[in-house]
Amino acid sequence: MKLLWITHRKFDDFCATTPIALANGLVELEFDLTIMNPEEDGSHESSVWKHIGLETNAIRGFQSRSFSKKVLIHLESIELDFDAYIMDWQVGSKVGEFLAQQNRPCFLMDRSPPADSGIFAKMQWKGWKEAWKLVKKGLFGSGFVVSNAHLRFVIQSSNIPATNISVLEAGVNLPDDAVPLSREDEDAWKFVYHGRLDKHRGILEFMKHIVAWNDIGIASQLTLIGEGSAISDIKKRIAKRPDLFTLKGRIPHHEVLEELKNYHIGILPMPATKVWKLASPLKRGEYLASGLMIVGLDHQGHRFDDDVGPWMQLHDASILRTKISSVLNSMSDEEFTEHSQAAIEYARAHLPWSRSIETLTHRIRGESNG
Repeated sequence: MKLLWITHRKFDDFCATTPIALANGLVELEFDLTIMNPEEDGSHESSVWKHIGLETNAIRGFQSRSFSKKVLIHLESIELDFDAYIMDWQVGSKVGEFLAQQNRPCFLMDRSPPADSGIFAKMQWKGWKEAWKLVKKGLFGSGFVVSNAHLRFVIQSSNIPATNISVLEAGVNLPDDAVPLSREDEDAWKFVYHGRLDKHRGILEFMKHIVAWNDIGIASQLTLIGEGSAISDIKKRIAKRPDLFTLKGRIPHHEVLEELKNYHIGILPMPATKVWKLASPLKRGEYLASGLMIVGLDHQGHRFDDDVGPWMQLHDASILRTKISSVLNSMSDEEFTEHSQAAIEYARAHLPWSRSIETLTHRIRGESNG
């Protein structure tokens, strides 16, 4: 089956782990897949899928609109002989309406509702609603979301039947030889965050916890990996306490799991705002697959649906600092290694990409053959 996936994601970004995993899974299941995205044409030569690159140099907030215009121009200039289409909501409803005219099954991919703030968020929410209207109107057969909370939100916001929505939870590629982490008593607790370093993600507030824990004798360090709008504030805090904080830039997605093994605890600092309560953070599974414990704010976007062990410490913002102080003070090195092993086992049992890939392919084939 020939499948075209039009995505706003650049695959050289470590935030593109999801589309890369899903794309590889589609090809492994014998889909003839073409990816169209805003990168240099031919930059995916080493990939197992075909690629159409449409670069855009628009400023932030306008990249999707610029990419959408280029997509429309390109689609009108080529022979469309695909059997089905997938489109990220960020690509825009105009592209979706054009695809729907091809009389082939179309699917909407929603890996995250708008995550920006301010004027950018208002622009993005408008585009998000217009994209989901394609499903509501029947122009697209169905859409994909990242969590059950996300599914409920789409139903409430767009009045779309649950039967037209499938959940593709974030997974992780776990190596067969994954081993638990270890720690010595004299080691500082090494926390890590990787992803967008934006102001509205709670990162700056978590940096205050690191300082506070050190002030009461719990040696702690935090490494931040990525880039975003909070960088200048992060650098100011690093200048004051270079012994506590380290800032690294983006790293290739295929190096993430190996890099994370250098730490003890991954953080989920995102507050309980609408977008984060609907999320299924990719980093959550990557932390666990690397053997890290998890510390973060307690809300439905961070929780798993099933019961988990003490390797996952989620608490309300008002008590998080105190609760984690008690956990770190009382944990032995042996207990940490046990928690690390349990985290890996949970990731292996509950978070393989194969589950979401099976859901994705079943839906595409079902609607294409129906």
